[in-house]
Amino acid sequence: MAIAAELIREARLMAGLTMTELAERAGTSKPTLSRYENGLVDPGAETLNRLLRACGHELRSQPVGLPSSLAEIADRFKGRSEPTAEDVTRASDGRELRTASDLQAFAAELREQGLLAT
Repeated sequence: MAIAAELIREARLMAGLTMTELAERAGTSKPTLSRYENGLVDPGAETLNRLLRACGHELRSQPVGLPSSLAEIADRFKGRSEPTAEDVTRASDGRELRTASDLQAFAAELREQGLLAT
């Protein structure tokens, strides 16, 4: 069974919903939902998220190969080009990342090592 099919079915069962109820909440038909749950059709990310939200869940994404601590750092630096009030220190080597350009240089190093998708 496809991963999306398992996610949809498990979310529906955990929410205590019938296929008809989930189809109505998510704005799809019961036959289409059945095809998703049986792995016959793979829903797109938007459809999958809509189905999961109708069950009280949602999809969250994180860059592949990027540890959560680095993802958190990236979020803090989004859209900033000047130093921030807080310094961020990498525990592994003690390097301080103070600006968005510091973070961009660090990201370039990760890409070279194959740890961050381009």
